[in-house]
Amino acid sequence: VVSMIQRYFKASAPHNRRQVCWLSPELQIDKTLSKLRDNDRYRLWFHGIDISEKNLKEKGMDAASFYQKEIVDKIEGMGDDLILVLDDFPDAARALYPFLERFYNSMLRVARHRNYGVISLIHTYAHGKASSQALQSNKSVIFYPRSQQSRCIQFLKDYLQLSSNYSKELVRKFASLGRWMCIQMHSPVCIYNESYLVLL
Repeated sequence: VVSMIQRYFKASAPHNRRQVCWLSPELQIDKTLSKLRDNDRYRLWFHGIDISEKNLKEKGMDAASFYQKEIVDKIEGMGDDLILVLDDFPDAARALYPFLERFYNSMLRVARHRNYGVISLIHTYAHGKASSQALQSNKSVIFYPRSQQSRCIQFLKDYLQLSSNYSKELVRKFASLGRWMCIQMHSPVCIYNESYLVLL
């Protein structure tokens, strides 16, 4: 996602760039984010919000106040056409999690009215309320078949109603072709990567 946003910033004229808001409990320590977080060229468009336990304590606010002032008000101030990234938000400060879960599920339902793009980075698709709305609302879901074979197979069986044998065959095929596989959940339903596409 970091590389994708970098490519977007480089390809778009400064006056046409969308604001990017990145919520993460590891905002200050995630080295992969340094390309965006620490790059002065992008500081007008990249906005990080630290949702860690440590930052909540340092701000000296209760969770409700922090959520309103540090998250909602800041995002509202960025206007329409925002790209919103929620990076491992289930690992945020425990007191913030109920607010973030409701916020995330609400964004998936209504963000399109303000032309928001919502990206969620999460370790498992079966994360209860944190992922149930996403599987109904998201256009696409990305898996890494080389390291998540059993999860990929189970997902294809559970959500696309594919047979066990066909699911295994597809996952092995994509694992041999590349690092990632994207499942398009809306019609036409398909699975693809940079070199191969299967219509389902």
